[in-house]
Amino acid sequence: MSEDFLPIAQPDLDDDDIAEVVDTLRSGWLTYGPKTQRFEAAFKAMVGAEHAVAVNSCTAGLHLALLAAGIGPGDEVITTPLTFAATANVIVHAGATPVLADVAAEDLNIDPEQIEGKVTPRT
Repeated sequence: MSEDFLPIAQPDLDDDDIAEVVDTLRSGWLTYGPKTQRFEAAFKAMVGAEHAVAVNSCTAGLHLALLAAGIGPGDEVITTPLTFAATANVIVHAGATPVLADVAAEDLNIDPEQIEGKVTPRT
């Protein structure tokens, strides 16, 4: 790798993390298994939720969140253009229309003033 390379995110993995992955691979449960069930139960307790469902990606989680919120055809969802493609893709996949609101120069987060001008009855 080049010394000039600037990673967006660098994983912080230690020997315990690697041992957990090896343990999972050796268990034969690569998807829904005992570790997933323990994670869901612990997460549900931590956030005080009635339900918790682990999914394989942020994309799947975002899609399920939109469906749980009742977002669908005819709806508009305001999002930022400075994001991973899945953010807008899941809106389209749910049948809604993504509406882009620009980011604020000082922190690169979605600009609340931009959002205000994008809200419609379909939002």
